Amino acid sequence: MTPRLAALFAVSTSAILAGLPALAQGAPDFGADTSTWAHDGECDDPRFSGPGVAGVTVGADRMADATDCRKAFEAGTAQLIEAQGTAAALAAPVASAAPAAPVAPAAPSVKGTQAAQPAAPATLAVPAAPAAPAAAARVASAPAPVAPVAAASAAVVDYGSDSSEWANDGECDDRRFVGQGVATTLDWANIGRDASDCRALHEAGQIRVWNWTEAQAATQCAAISFGDDVSQFANNGVCDDPRFDGRGMDRVIAISESGHDAADCLQLCSFGAIALRDY
Repeated sequence: MTPRLAALFAVSTSAILAGLPALAQGAPDFGADTSTWAHDGECDDPRFSGPGVAGVTVGADRMADATDCRKAFEAGTAQLIEAQGTAAALAAPVASAAPAAPVAPAAPSVKGTQAAQPAAPATLAVPAAPAAPAAAARVASAPAPVAPVAAASAAVVDYGSDSSEWANDGECDDRRFVGQGVATTLDWANIGRDASDCRALHEAGQIRVWNWTEAQAATQCAAISFGDDVSQFANNGVCDDPRFDGRGMDRVIAISESGHDAADCLQLCSFGAIALRDY
């Protein structure tokens, strides 16, 4: 979860779940990388919506998170929700303006470690969702990530590189995949960065690409036992249960949180913001 003021957790659900119609996806002007949240692995531009977009967006970040939004748009995890002229086909990503320095201290280099990050002031005028207690914000230990969870499987998978610190450890750390060969702690920061492990497991049939459309169609919230709220991250406005994925999920998910964030996950499931990973 991209950190913002704790008070925004309560209203973010309504903002991200508004039923906005999808517009024809041309080639947006992505702008520059002048946002405080540039290069954090998720699109913070309020003109976009989807699994690759931050749960809370503000007007100040309009056209100010070019690299993240371009990657999410090209990966199909961010859709333009504001009408604008259609330009020529997207060119390959280019170097953007110098990114703003991250505000969070570096987290320890331990797989799945989560650290607190200070929130940035913002005002969001949207209808309030049911209030939930604030919880500690979490950030990943890895460097700037690539685009979040892929929206659908493809005949040819771009496995990316082996730039993750967990590359070549025998398990797939790329959150786009599901199956027995996938790591028990997953972070959007490692998407497209564990190519060798994921390629070998995928080609062996031990993992598959998670497909949002298929998962959502197969998820029946009323039939799911969501468990309890004993997680330290319960009631923070995002789902931390690794049985699910989607735009309502936290940035880091771990097997230890399975079945322990019931209130958040039940609400987000009913809103259509998360779906089962294993469907």
